[in-house]
Amino acid sequence: MILEVMLSLANQRYTSEVYARRFLNIGPDSSIVGWAENMVIAGFHSPHLDILLGELEPFNKFEMDALLDRIQRELKLPSIRSKSEALEIIATAYGRRFIAGKADSASTLFYLSELCIAERYANEIYDFYLLHFAAVDLAIDEIQYYWPDANRTNIEEIIRHEFISWLQNHPLTEWKKFEWDNA
Repeated sequence: MILEVMLSLANQRYTSEVYARRFLNIGPDSSIVGWAENMVIAGFHSPHLDILLGELEPFNKFEMDALLDRIQRELKLPSIRSKSEALEIIATAYGRRFIAGKADSASTLFYLSELCIAERYANEIYDFYLLHFAAVDLAIDEIQYYWPDANRTNIEEIIRHEFISWLQNHPLTEWKKFEWDNA
């Protein structure tokens, strides 16, 4: 039960994240309807946001993209201009959930390392790839070669510090007023 709650909390997408995933051509999943619900509860109103609330899986990506375009225009959401920006937004979303205690370091770093690989070892999030494999190695052995000075006693502290630093350097001020948890 606790794992299910953590997974559902971890899948509560932020507005910026929904649009970053779309920019990177990551197909929609059930979390997009949860995002729409959170937006409406937070006081955001849009005719197409209401339509999204009624959608069920499996989703037609083309229809969802068109719906997201309409929502973006209706709510006057910012536009993502580059792959780098999209990757930074996604890393920020995962970092926020981790720091807030809504996700653990292992699942957070696993997702970001998989995204890093999928995006051809994207430099923007490569440190999370390195941290993931440092933590994996330290879970099974005393040594790792991915992160300087990381060991079994300090790896979680290093991960936490890196995410805090990331969030300070990537505040996403342009998106803040459009996030359902800040409304």
